[in-house]
Amino acid sequence: MDHFEQELTRMMRDGHTDRPYEDRHRYRLQAGVRARQRARAAWMATASVLTIAGLGIGLLLLASTVAQGGPHTRQPRPVTSAESVPTPSTVLPASSAQVGAGSSGPAR
Repeated sequence: MDHFEQELTRMMRDGHTDRPYEDRHRYRLQAGVRARQRARAAWMATASVLTIAGLGIGLLLLASTVAQGGPHTRQPRPVTSAESVPTPSTVLPASSAQVGAGSSGPAR
C-alpha cells in the first residue's frame, strides 16, 4: 500500500466508533482502493512480462552469436614506430639484382 491508502485505512479505522462516513462513502472509498491495487498489480505484471521477454530475446541473440563462432573482430596489430622499422643498408640496382639472381652457383 502506498501512503494515501495507509492514511485512508487509518482514518477509517480511527473514526469507526463515531462513524464519520456513511456506508455508501466507505464502500466507494474501499472500491477506489481496490481499483488502485488492481491497477498496480496489472502494471507490475506487465512490467515483469516485458522484462522477461527482453531478457529472453537477449539470451537468444547471444546464443546464436556464440553458435556462429562469435563476433568476427579484427585482432589489433602491434604498434610500431618509425624508429623500430629496420631499413636495408644497401639497395641494389634492378639490373644487378637480376644478374645476381640468375647466377646462383659457380660457372662451369
